[in-house]
Amino acid sequence: MTRDVVKYYANCRAKLTATLGDGVSSVALTPDIWSGNAKEDYFSVVAHFINSDWQLEKRIIGLRLIDVSHSGENIAEHLLYVLEEYALADKVFAFTLDNASANSNTVERLTPGLSAYVGELFLHQHCACHIINLIVKCGLKRLKPYLEAFITAISFLNSSNQRIAAYKSYCISTGARPRKFGLDMKVRWNSTYLMLKHVIPYKSTFSVFLQTHYPRGQGDPIFLTETHWYVGEKILEFLELFYDSTVALSGVYYSTSPLILERYLGP
Repeated sequence: MTRDVVKYYANCRAKLTATLGDGVSSVALTPDIWSGNAKEDYFSVVAHFINSDWQLEKRIIGLRLIDVSHSGENIAEHLLYVLEEYALADKVFAFTLDNASANSNTVERLTPGLSAYVGELFLHQHCACHIINLIVKCGLKRLKPYLEAFITAISFLNSSNQRIAAYKSYCISTGARPRKFGLDMKVRWNSTYLMLKHVIPYKSTFSVFLQTHYPRGQGDPIFLTETHWYVGEKILEFLELFYDSTVALSGVYYSTSPLILERYLGP
């Protein structure tokens, strides 16, 4: 099985090398670094190009372990190795990276040798989705107390299978469709949007369930007040615009640069 997998990989890589060599005049690259479950970092390179049939394609051309610091020098070295493997050094149309300083340093190091196709001016494209992420995370810091109330309430529900079953039974008894609520993740702001999107329609059932099950001392206020729900609805409206923009700009089989220009400059 090992030999068959290696043979299959070699054949696929040979076909991809032939495709990139003969029918492709330029490529746009998206390098990134991902962390695995074993706390190991992997350097990935995705190539976007138009094939000989005028179809837009996206292929992973590099996925390697990077066990050195994520400096501009090391990233540039790993990226250059991938480009030399597929003979793409003179076909690079643009790099799309996030706004980390190491990425800017990477492009500065590579630009002199990789700007033959398009020149130096537009070689580095900053990731619009990462910019949106920075904007939203900055805004959410001011709304943290209201979000923490929802996070605590959902954590209370999800911390016990008995509570989850009890809430499901209550929803059924009231004619509401039962569902589970996921928590947000600090590294993904769009998960905050999805958390609010799922829980706010269940305001009536969830509020009653919390009042009857969440332990409160005598005279303590209701955990999720009307103010919390009102602000939660407004936060949801605020995040929806950015969420829709992120989804649109995360497209794979269509060009996203014109969408950025349209949103900034207008139709």
